[in-house]
Amino acid sequence: MKRTTILLLVLIVSLGTLSARENSVAVGAQLGFTTTGVLVDVGLGDLYLQAGVNYPMGITYIASTTDSEEKFFDIYTFNADISQAFALSENFDMKVGLGTTAFTNFGPVVLGLAGAVVKGEYWIPNKNTGIFVNLNIPVMAYGFIEDDETFDGGVVFNPLFPLAGLFTSTVGVLYAF
Repeated sequence: MKRTTILLLVLIVSLGTLSARENSVAVGAQLGFTTTGVLVDVGLGDLYLQAGVNYPMGITYIASTTDSEEKFFDIYTFNADISQAFALSENFDMKVGLGTTAFTNFGPVVLGLAGAVVKGEYWIPNKNTGIFVNLNIPVMAYGFIEDDETFDGGVVFNPLFPLAGLFTSTVGVLYAF
């Protein structure tokens, strides 16, 4: 049993070093219900770190259909994840890792979701351009509130949180250089 486990771990780690993207830095744009914006994806050896700055365009669209005068919300989203890439073909990577999406108004409130991330990246042959799908599977919510010099925060787990991934998942394009 130990030999099988060790062999499986060695195989997974060795497959992770074979990435479809040769360059270590990529920038791009993503489109999602709560996360429409720009991102950077940096290769750190076998691991990849992605960070994005976004605006919740889906929520803004819903607000535009109401009679409210306030069409644009004073809220922004940030997403970050760290993942391991597995080359499934010469041009396709599957990345698995941990990630978070945080909502803030640059004020006293930060709310977020954190959990697993599964990403598929297809890199166009002989080009520095790729497309991706980022599926978030949140398992916990967190929040921080600062009010009148009182700081409060917490973490909540709920079996329904993975459904929030329908709103935080994205599609997009990347350009490697």
